[in-house]
Amino acid sequence: MNPSQGFWMYCIIPNQGLMTWDDCRGIHGTSPLITITASNFAAVVSEEPLKKYPLVRDWLIAHQKVNEVVMASGALLPVKFCTIAENKEQIIEEVLKPLASEFQEKFREMEGKEEYGLRVRWKDMDRFFKEMGESEGKIREEKEALLNLSEEHRRNQLIEIGHLVQEAAKKKNREMAAVLLEALSPAAYRVKENPTLGDAMILNTAFLVEKNKQVAFDQAIENLDSKYGSLLYLKYVGPVPPFNFVEIVIHWGKHPSKKLEEKTHGISLR
Repeated sequence: MNPSQGFWMYCIIPNQGLMTWDDCRGIHGTSPLITITASNFAAVVSEEPLKKYPLVRDWLIAHQKVNEVVMASGALLPVKFCTIAENKEQIIEEVLKPLASEFQEKFREMEGKEEYGLRVRWKDMDRFFKEMGESEGKIREEKEALLNLSEEHRRNQLIEIGHLVQEAAKKKNREMAAVLLEALSPAAYRVKENPTLGDAMILNTAFLVEKNKQVAFDQAIENLDSKYGSLLYLKYVGPVPPFNFVEIVIHWGKHPSKKLEEKTHGISLR
């Protein structure tokens, strides 16, 4: 192997012998996917240039796509983006062998559960802000006061009104998010709320759902769509690799017990 090449790690899977995925390529879209096996587990990898990679959208999507393809073959534990080993022996000796018991425990915890994603946003922001201005008493009073102000003072007052509208919008988004999460929580095992972008987005949330509650969770989503479909756009995806609830973080050369980290910031809803 070229000394400038290494093995990009995508995920850990149960050892099923040597496997390949002909319909998918690695992070650069050229290298085939292979497995490196030891003990009861295997690492899904591709041979890639050994260098630092910036956290950019295209490579993040490529990393996730590999996990999605592999997930079709069975359960997996995602590995953190840009985890690259210098050679196969490093993966075997520093990951697969010493962390076998931790992997076993993590697979046991994730057994029978799948991750789903939900993004929710307002459909009509013009209507949203118009209703906000009409319904919030403080905003309405400030608008009425504009009629008696000079042009210079009007500019300052408009800035103040803008701040009031933005705060009111955030409050309304929080209230609606709480309503949506309350409706979904009975069918969810865990939830992780990710940052929202812009005034229109209400939720950007990942749910860990037990397979025996998937029908109930789907029905809860449908009920929300039926109730709020005229106001809200719901984008529901899954199952997807459980990046939001478990991620293998490898610290090369460190003590084995420090090499496996779990994302524990999910909130238990059970």
